[in-house]
Amino acid sequence: MSRQTVSNVLNGSGRVGEAAKARVRDAVAALGYQPHHGARSLRSRRTRQIAYVIPRVQLLPDNYIMQQFLQALAAASARRSYSMVIAVPDGDPREEIRRLMASRSVDAFLLSELQPADPRVVLLAEAGMPFACFGRTGPSLPQHWVDIDNHEATAAAVEHVLSRGFDRIAFLGYRSGNHWDAERVAGFKAGLTRSGLAAEQADMLLVDDASARRKVRSLLAPARPAARPDAIVTSSDRLAAVVYGVATELRLRIGHDLAVTGFDGSVAAGLMHPQLTSVAIPVDDIAQRVVALALRQIDHGPDQRPGEVVPATLRLGESTGAQQRAKMSFDGQPAREQDGSPGVAWKRFHSGTVSGGPALPRGEPMPGSSGSGASGGSSSAAPAVRRVTIADVAADAGVGVGTVSRVINGSEQVRPATLHAVLDSIDRLGYRPSHAAAALVRGTPRTVAVMVAHLTRPSTVVRVASALAVLEEQGYDTIVCNVDGPLERDRHLEALLPTHRADGVLAICLPFSREQLDQFSRAGVALVTVDAANPGVPQTVIDDVLGGRLATEHLIGLGHRRIGFVGDMTLSKPPAGLGFTSSAHRLRGYKQALAAAGIEAEAGLIQRGPHDAASAAEHAAQLLKSADPPSAIFAASDTQAIGVLAAADRLGVPVPDQLSVVGFDDIESAAFLRLSTIRQPLERSGAEGARRLCALLRGERIHPLRQELPIELIARASSAAPPSQGQSHGPAFP
Repeated sequence: MSRQTVSNVLNGSGRVGEAAKARVRDAVAALGYQPHHGARSLRSRRTRQIAYVIPRVQLLPDNYIMQQFLQALAAASARRSYSMVIAVPDGDPREEIRRLMASRSVDAFLLSELQPADPRVVLLAEAGMPFACFGRTGPSLPQHWVDIDNHEATAAAVEHVLSRGFDRIAFLGYRSGNHWDAERVAGFKAGLTRSGLAAEQADMLLVDDASARRKVRSLLAPARPAARPDAIVTSSDRLAAVVYGVATELRLRIGHDLAVTGFDGSVAAGLMHPQLTSVAIPVDDIAQRVVALALRQIDHGPDQRPGEVVPATLRLGESTGAQQRAKMSFDGQPAREQDGSPGVAWKRFHSGTVSGGPALPRGEPMPGSSGSGASGGSSSAAPAVRRVTIADVAADAGVGVGTVSRVINGSEQVRPATLHAVLDSIDRLGYRPSHAAAALVRGTPRTVAVMVAHLTRPSTVVRVASALAVLEEQGYDTIVCNVDGPLERDRHLEALLPTHRADGVLAICLPFSREQLDQFSRAGVALVTVDAANPGVPQTVIDDVLGGRLATEHLIGLGHRRIGFVGDMTLSKPPAGLGFTSSAHRLRGYKQALAAAGIEAEAGLIQRGPHDAASAAEHAAQLLKSADPPSAIFAASDTQAIGVLAAADRLGVPVPDQLSVVGFDDIESAAFLRLSTIRQPLERSGAEGARRLCALLRGERIHPLRQELPIELIARASSAAPPSQGQSHGPAFP
């Protein structure tokens, strides 16, 4: 059959019989053919890119929930074969929106943290541009939004605390003009009123970050024990963490003397001990719905349906005391959390399930290399394959280069017959338009992709935020690609490299195989890496082995001889795995320091597993329950060190009296927990990587290829001299 018939089947257009469709699909499956998305986008006049315009505050290290939402949006967009362009404007966001619309570089916009008459929404509605929001729009604006019921969620938290036997409940929230903060205040009052309590008699603290700790301490101070509340419902996990800190200073036991609830259900809540009871915002579900809402408008035009309110869940922890009654949803049925564990769920109204869309097709692993302009590449690299040029397309179609350019850039001044001839040549030759060249012609910024492993890890977030700030300064649009496994990494490489969708890639915490590096070189896409060693590629790194030595030497210097290690499991090298090596290198430094001090590294003192606080807590508990427990533990990250602290607390092992703990990274929570750690310059590393990529794209030579940043030990209250020889290490554990 003809090429046109195959094209009609792949694009769902034209009149093709069912038998012919089946034959084409069978042939596609048998041959492993992957459609050329670049050519398809030219035909549809779509860029297959969605812009997410976010305020800079969303990238601050403590804004965990919105960083999880950013990751979820990137994943949801990728599942629908779209890239997400991140815009972080310093000034009026409408200027950035106008620029993106004028350049025709995106098909739709995503927004969050809305106000009722948000000027961004007004602009997009007037322009007739597809958009979707996390947060409600005003009644006079299109209802293209997804949200939770903040009022009812907070009321349910109040009722839960009362059900646990606490009755002197205070509220701690932010003083702001945001509607969600006002809704949470109203929900707190409604929860008390529905339970027969006088809302006007409850303590209501509305604070900012500067005054929060002082006001909470005044509320809980020993001078007023009779009037002191026995529970505090907060409007964010961050404020709940402030309560935890003050309660620790005043020797109040969370979950016993004082119940605490949070709001967000962010990563931060899982790192707190006792585990925080918190309203969990279902960011993955919301992100999928927001992306689906935007794509419906791209495909079918304006959407007249009302906004959606999705269920939120009260994720129960130990901060509200022992369980007293079965946890039920508001329809009387046992509720389930997102992760399958029991919880209290509620919703006001909820439309049908929105599919996340088909997964991206998986091709062969995509190799990559030192991008253009980088020196030091391997001499064994495969020879560059000649790339099809716009002149080749013009010659094949029998038209001028200018005509091909007008087709690529969506000009209406091309006759239909000429348009089809050019598009057929593009299909046949496999031509990939250079987005860089098109951007130069239009006078618009070029595009850079930030590929990052595990976007929601605290250390990663700091790097990404600083990189985005530099790229915005330099006038680049940025696509953020989150990677949680090798399949995701390969899909992103497949989407970025063959189509030249990005002019350069900044890879954070992602080593590549030689084959993958060669693919970058053949595609002509510049590559710079941060926190990953890749031969022949500009890279910004630290000396992880030295960091492991510094942490262990600190503990040895305090007098410790039995020192445990908690870190990551060994991961396969690319392309089979993600190949992280930092934890293994820190373990090597730990062993070197022990050997230098004449201390044998015992296999039983080394625990390795998944990179999260819960797994680290399990491994630390095994060490602490052993017949001869360590007097100190070095954790390969602050996240894992927090797990160690949680295990020690649960087992009644005081820190640092009987156990010293040292982490690695110096994330924001480390200072809050007074954790001794190895500080690495997270913010600087992301910014340096972005600057080096911009220099590479300007054609500058990058020297040296390997940029090593300094690290230092930060000694805080979690490490001290070990107990005396005659003193017990702690209670005996079963």
